[in-house]
This record gives sequence, C-alpha cells and structure tokens, in this order.
Amino acid sequence: MAVSKGDHFTPDVPGREKITRWAPGWQMTLFFGCMLPLVLALGAWQLERRSEKLDYERRYFDRVGMLPAAPAEATEALAFQRLRIKGRFEREKTFLVDNQVYRGRPGYWVVTSFIADDGTRWLVNRGWTPASETRAQLPEVRTPTGPVELVAVAWPDTGLLPLLAEDAWGESWPKRVQRFDIAEMTRLLGDVEPVELRLEAGQPGGLVPVSLDADFQPSRHLGYAVQWFGLGLVLTTGFVIYGFKRNG
Repeated sequence: MAVSKGDHFTPDVPGREKITRWAPGWQMTLFFGCMLPLVLALGAWQLERRSEKLDYERRYFDRVGMLPAAPAEATEALAFQRLRIKGRFEREKTFLVDNQVYRGRPGYWVVTSFIADDGTRWLVNRGWTPASETRAQLPEVRTPTGPVELVAVAWPDTGLLPLLAEDAWGESWPKRVQRFDIAEMTRLLGDVEPVELRLEAGQPGGLVPVSLDADFQPSRHLGYAVQWFGLGLVLTTGFVIYGFKRNG
C-alpha cells in the first residue's frame, strides 16, 4: 500500500482494552462482612436506648407530682412512682456504693435492705454519706431499729457504669461495691424486689438525699446512632471503591 507524503503510517496492532472488574479480595470482604453488621447493630441499639429514655422521660413528668401510694396500689411499671411503705430496715444488710461525689467530697450511697409489713423486701437508697479518712475504714451509718414509714421514689435501672477494675464483693457486711448492681444485690439478698427506692428528703434513716432530678438526654443516643450508621455508610463506600481500584 502506497503512502503519500505527509501521511503517518500507523501499524495495524490490536489495541489493549482496559477492563475494570470489581474484586475486593476475600480478606477485605471478610472484614466488611464482619464490621458492617456490628456497626448497624450498634446503631439500632442506640435507637432502642433513645426510645427507652423517651419512655422514662414521659413517665417521670407524668408521675413526679403524684401523691405517694402503697406498692399494692401502684401500677405494674413502678418507674418514678412515689411509694409509701411501712416496715423496718435490715441494718446488717447494707451496701456502700463507692465513687459518689457530693460537693467535691468523695463518699458512698448507702443502700439498705428494707422489710415491709407485708413481707416484701426492698433496696432503699438512703442517700450519700462521706467517706472515712482512709480506704481501710468504712463509714459508720446510723440506722433506725424500729418500725418506720418511708416515702421513696422507685428509680429505674438505667444500666451499669463501666468498671476500670474488678468489683470484688466481700463476704462481710456492710459491702463496699463499685456500682449499683441491682441484679447482684438481688442475688445476694434473695427474695427482694429488683428496684431501687430513693428516699425523699426528711425520711427516717435518710442521709444526704440522692438527686431526684432526671435528665435522660435521649438526643444523645440519637447522635450516637447517626454516628454508627454514618460509619456503616463510610465502610460500604470504601469497600466498593477499594474493590474497583484494586483491579484498576
């Protein structure tokens, strides 16, 4: 074939076609398959916690101004109900919940078993007491010995705080514990109602009252849920992009 002057000769060589395939590899697929369900589950859990906190908030504002009632007259869900109970303290069955600070001073919540006249037993949070000078010495707390009548608020179990060290519950009483673990207290005492009763101010056996103000911050859990779902979106996007770039 003749080539005229000025023309350029292009050899007839098959062109190399670039084929893009999505193949992230089994390692990345395994990582993604493990992480995405975990992230989505954490986001869903935060939404459940938000719903629970909203329910607590609604009950709190509905019941905070109600007159105290006997436990037999209370509704099935006791959260935030004001209860009036007659009975006596089991002074030897006391828990000292550590790491409670009041006005900058360390101390304990004093939680004592209480036997009502109808035979039911309750966990009564009597309030705050200051810690002793040394950790080896537990504070001495006076407890009424005879029959008393109490007004207290049934406080819901909103979850356990994380521990930085093992919480070893000793054999002797009173027991110094690191957190208000209703399940463990119930197990040790046996037949006791699994609910915290917070004494109102001025009640027999009461100390510095535990706060009855509630700030459950449901919006905080919504924020956490958005973060987890956002992380799930980032994981998915990164997985897709990695699969293409790896074979690009």
